[in-house]
Amino acid sequence: MENYEISQTDDLPTQETTEDQFTKTVEDYTSALPSSAYLGVALGAMGISLALQLRGDGKWGNFIGQWVPTWLMIGVYNKLVKLEGHDRFHAGESEQLGDYTCAHCESNFSLRSDLENHQKHCGAAMRVS
Repeated sequence: MENYEISQTDDLPTQETTEDQFTKTVEDYTSALPSSAYLGVALGAMGISLALQLRGDGKWGNFIGQWVPTWLMIGVYNKLVKLEGHDRFHAGESEQLGDYTCAHCESNFSLRSDLENHQKHCGAAMRVS
């Protein structure tokens, strides 16, 4: 079995990807709404679909019922935008690798942003215990 080691080289150019303006605009609008709004619309579509099916309007019930996965996927996209953002790091502001340790549980991280995100949850879990 071969062993591989990951090493960092500063002489290699790094390519950063950024989102276009349209995507940023869409993400700004979708992240403004709470995630529960998308879930509520999906549940409402299920209810309307069921009511139409029970009333005998099967075609309309199926049509409205097909909206449910769409709204759930938009809700997932909304959640990802809120967690990750459209560009986690802006062009030219790439985060440097380092050795960061959580003060609560002594977990190790290579990026400061990962440590900060971890500490939000770790600190809350330590206070509850």
